[in-house]
Amino acid sequence: MLEKVILGFGSNVGNRFLNIEKAIENIHFSSNFSILAISPVYETEPWGFKNQNNFLNCVIVILCRLKPSALLIELKNIEKKIGRQKREKWKQREIDIDILFYGSKVYKSKILNIPHPQLQDRYFVLKPLADLIPGLVHPVSKKKVKDILRTCKDKGRVILYKKQLLK
Repeated sequence: MLEKVILGFGSNVGNRFLNIEKAIENIHFSSNFSILAISPVYETEPWGFKNQNNFLNCVIVILCRLKPSALLIELKNIEKKIGRQKREKWKQREIDIDILFYGSKVYKSKILNIPHPQLQDRYFVLKPLADLIPGLVHPVSKKKVKDILRTCKDKGRVILYKKQLLK
């Protein structure tokens, strides 16, 4: 069964744009996924540890054949393929792919929580998400993404970098 899934992408090491582009191309060419929409790419201030390069961030909507745990494994494999190195939490990353939503489901395990537990605190995720689906209702808070964005306390700089990712 196919599930609508929303993924967040970030990169602040190396060719940030190319890293995100490669990650999305890996998803595009996988038989487990079908891309429905891609947000604009934004340049954003780092979140967590401030003393590092700015990130590029975007969000995509896909149809997915995998269950959440298998999806996480697939995304970690894509990150590794693109060259992600293990570092401390919130440190620089060649590529980071987060599962933001898995349909309207709430999923909790030792290694994965969906919806993403810090989504509502991250303007750099909410802005591209609101560009795509402003009326999406968060399955826990029951608030629309556009309303969560409006009340988000994170005021880190989020600047449009590129309107269209893939040609």
